[in-house]
Amino acid sequence: PAGQGVAHISTFVAQNPVCVKAFCCIVGLALSIFSILSIFNVIGHDPSEEDSDRFRDNVQSFYTIFFGGIIFLVDVNGDCADMLCSAQTWLFRYCHFLATNTGRAFFYFYVGSNTLLMLPKSETWKYIFISLGGSLCVLGSIMLVLPFCTRCRSEATGRPSRYVY
Repeated sequence: PAGQGVAHISTFVAQNPVCVKAFCCIVGLALSIFSILSIFNVIGHDPSEEDSDRFRDNVQSFYTIFFGGIIFLVDVNGDCADMLCSAQTWLFRYCHFLATNTGRAFFYFYVGSNTLLMLPKSETWKYIFISLGGSLCVLGSIMLVLPFCTRCRSEATGRPSRYVY
């Protein structure tokens, strides 16, 4: 009968070199911080911007706040991330594609292309979002190459593998 058994599923979480993880965390935090600043018009406010353009930019910035947080949460040290209600474990369990390099790469391409194409009217924000989006696309490319790099693989596996139960 249904409901009498208990399923135990464990998931292997891909580990990356420390320099890649650090760069991902920095870009994720920067994306969230600059998106918050963009919503509150802290830098580079363009008074000639129409309300519809401003609304669109604010909605996109709102989403990129969460995407930046997810990028940070995926690549930060597991012990630090799980201090706050086991957030990383929950994320890897229910969004398993983020536990693999290929899934992360495509997520970074998605967020990076959205960030690249935001193109707000303000020149300052345009340059900031183009550089952040470009960085995410480069990180996505690195994530796709990492499994084939034997030196990177040995550096990443210097620690015990992480499993999510």
